[in-house]
Amino acid sequence: MHVMSYCESPPALPLRHMVAAYWCIEQNETDAGGMHRVLPDGCADLICDFTAGTVQARWVGTMTHAVLVSTGSTQRLFGIRFASGGLFPLLGAPLSLLVDRVAELDALPARYWQPPLEAWRDAPDFSTRCALADASLIATLDGHAGDGATALLHALRHAEVLPTVAELSRRTGLGVRSLQRRFIESLGVSPRQHLCYLRFERARHLLEFHHAGAAEVALAAGYSDQAHFVREFRRFAGVTPGRWC
Repeated sequence: MHVMSYCESPPALPLRHMVAAYWCIEQNETDAGGMHRVLPDGCADLICDFTAGTVQARWVGTMTHAVLVSTGSTQRLFGIRFASGGLFPLLGAPLSLLVDRVAELDALPARYWQPPLEAWRDAPDFSTRCALADASLIATLDGHAGDGATALLHALRHAEVLPTVAELSRRTGLGVRSLQRRFIESLGVSPRQHLCYLRFERARHLLEFHHAGAAEVALAAGYSDQAHFVREFRRFAGVTPGRWC
């Protein structure tokens, strides 16, 4: 028998520009398990593995394509999913170092934050770990609360209509090259790549929750045509819209 539970919780209100969610996985394995497709979400994560009774912590950077992960092993995981641009002020290193990569926390420690790893390991439940994370991160906010890039990325996620890179450059008052450097540093990918991801995310939401057809989704999400939509969807998800649904 293969049993997996997944929990997710929002952070404290002062952290919502920085943290998208806390999450945990508790999984017991008595069979071969299977594979799960993880899609890009524009975020970076800190994942703490308590399976062996110790703490193994690793960063997972911004993803540009889907990956398949095994669900067939015993796991006790606690994670922090940082909002787009939310990790950079804590890490103090460009997020380009982590794009489509995993790095051990020991190899790339956060310059401005000391995660309470042992306290998380010894906590009795998920809600206690979330509270400890809230307290630890709130304590770092003074002087490391983020910059204009964090606010810009938050605004883009909630924009009614996605701008072009040229429009974004005009709105921010930054030249295209300066904008590119800011995105690479704070998020790890270029403005164009991030806008493509946001369009994909809107299209996926329409497919999953509104059961719209491909032509309707392409138009609503801002693709030039249906073929463009199918190409971009396959690039991010690894499958066509028809197979995804």
